Amino acid sequence: MAQDDSKADAASQQIDIDETIARLSSKRGVESVTVLTKDGRVIRTTAEQKEGSDGEGLQGRLLSKLIRDAAEIAEQLDSQDELSFLRIRTVKRELMVALDHDYLLVVVQTPQMD
Repeated sequence: MAQDDSKADAASQQIDIDETIARLSSKRGVESVTVLTKDGRVIRTTAEQKEGSDGEGLQGRLLSKLIRDAAEIAEQLDSQDELSFLRIRTVKRELMVALDHDYLLVVVQTPQMD
């Protein structure tokens, strides 16, 4: 019975992830949405990958390292605080990273020029 509950929870979690990705992907300017593990392993992504490319894995590992470093800085600034969101803006794109206990949600979008 516990195994059935675990399977149901996993299925429900997958539906939640799919719905979140669909909702975010539909927003104006969003180029991709990616869900990663804390160690940078890609679980789901809407990003287009070139055939034979490990760009997705490399980007995940680099982003995971950046998040760890940013979290360490936040903790050094205030040991009672923790990183929950990181925003990086380049000339062409904006990366927004939401942190969870187990996962990272990364949205890449074209910045809105007001």
